[in-house]
Amino acid sequence: MSLTRYFLWFFFFCFIFTCICGVLAALLPTGMGGILTIVPYLTAMILVLYKFLKQQRRAPTAQEQKKITLGFSLIFWGYNLAFLLLGIVLFAKNDPEVWQNFLLYLKNPQFMSMVLIMVLLIAIPLYLLTYWFYGKQAQRMAQKMFG
Repeated sequence: MSLTRYFLWFFFFCFIFTCICGVLAALLPTGMGGILTIVPYLTAMILVLYKFLKQQRRAPTAQEQKKITLGFSLIFWGYNLAFLLLGIVLFAKNDPEVWQNFLLYLKNPQFMSMVLIMVLLIAIPLYLLTYWFYGKQAQRMAQKMFG
């Protein structure tokens, strides 16, 4: 069974909820918007599981669980990186100093280690949560939905 359509649904939901959370973050006081970072991922993950359960009428197998967990993580971090770079490129058109400052930050070991720590603090729990949610939790949900 191909999981491609579920990956596409995940990307679609993640993108839509990222846009919504971006608007909400702009309306919140400074610093509070960071709380909304994982909301698109979690919302998309839950919605895709419901789609999977309704279409397949079963919980994902162990192999599907591993593929889905890795796929969702790669999609989420890949599109975040792509849109980060797109934003920098767009802003650098009007001000070339933006790109130069970005490159300077990339050369700073303290900045890079801080970025790595922040990514890992978000990525590891999301990975583990997805693995659990598409395993034991999905089995419980399928049992309740389909007996």
